[in-house]
Amino acid sequence: MTAEAVVDEQPTTTKPILLATIRAAQHGDSRAFEELMIASERRVAHVAWRILGDAEEVKEAMQETFLRVFRHLKRYDEQRDFFGWLYRIAVNVCRDLEQRRRKRRIFTSLDEALPMATQPRTNDDIALLRRAIDTLPERERLAIILRDIEELSTEDVAEILGNTPATVRVQISKARAKLRAWFGVKRRCLSPIAILRRFARM
Repeated sequence: MTAEAVVDEQPTTTKPILLATIRAAQHGDSRAFEELMIASERRVAHVAWRILGDAEEVKEAMQETFLRVFRHLKRYDEQRDFFGWLYRIAVNVCRDLEQRRRKRRIFTSLDEALPMATQPRTNDDIALLRRAIDTLPERERLAIILRDIEELSTEDVAEILGNTPATVRVQISKARAKLRAWFGVKRRCLSPIAILRRFARM
């Protein structure tokens, strides 16, 4: 059985076979590290796409994430969930890329990007949701992406973001309320929570 098979069976637990692969990679086994990348690259790609929404930036995020994993793998604490540790690295990489993006780009306000007079009723719901999520403060945005789209537990989200579970619950509650308010103005017939669930299945 490969590390990738272990991922499919137990996505939130560092199982013995996966742990053996990690240990081999920590000791310089390049094949083990490659197997680790194959087992986890889909997870990294998914969370990077949810946060960044740009194919080229997702590729860059994946490269940088696994470079950091390679550099810091020996520091991984076996008592912690490996994928929670990996998510934290990926989220931090995406944050760095977003900061660079903000320095390069002057953002158009959401009202200018989506004027109500010209907004067609046939707009794709998922694209509209992404625009809405992009208006949230960073902590709320990351919390709702990890909790409602990636479907991680509140405790896992808290560890990834360096917050307490209580703080994450508040952030998610605020984010959901803001999304409902945003959709109430833009498209009264839509439920953002229902679209989040559809988005999570993509």
